[in-house]
Amino acid sequence: MYKRDKVMPGLLDVYKETHLTSDKLPDTQMANDALNEMKRLLEQRKAREISLTDEEIYAKIKPKGKRNIRDRRTGVSPSITSLFGGFSECEKLQKKADKAMNEAAEAKNEAIGANEQNKILTKKLKNVERENKVTRHYLEKFLNTLGYKLSEFNMDEDFEESNEEYDNEEDKDEEEISGNDLRHE
Repeated sequence: MYKRDKVMPGLLDVYKETHLTSDKLPDTQMANDALNEMKRLLEQRKAREISLTDEEIYAKIKPKGKRNIRDRRTGVSPSITSLFGGFSECEKLQKKADKAMNEAAEAKNEAIGANEQNKILTKKLKNVERENKVTRHYLEKFLNTLGYKLSEFNMDEDFEESNEEYDNEEDKDEEEISGNDLRHE
């Protein structure tokens, strides 16, 4: 019986045995790189530069993912990346989707804010209309007590004239403000 059969081998020993040929040479370039890295880490551990266990060293050197026939380049079928693009294209699509979702969320928030503002303004308008009706009602009663009818007064004509006067005053105010701004510069 051999010494190796009497003692349970560790992960590093199993890795060496499974990745070395009968001539004690690595069977692939990836195995060669992993064994060199293992030797370097073991030397650092002996020199007490690092304090890693065998399992931690194995976790650092083990190949990522599972090897299959495409890794050896002997397969005849096309690879997934050649058919559908690499991971970078998937990441680009994911970023675009995330960006679109963020924009949609922002638009939704803006719409909610505009809807709330619309409700507030609608309430204010209803209050103004209610006040206008009350004022008109009391004005009508007042004029009736004086012996006049509200229908005798052409309030629309008076309203248009007062709007024109108000617009003219605003234009003058704006001209004065812009003239003052030019003088200060």
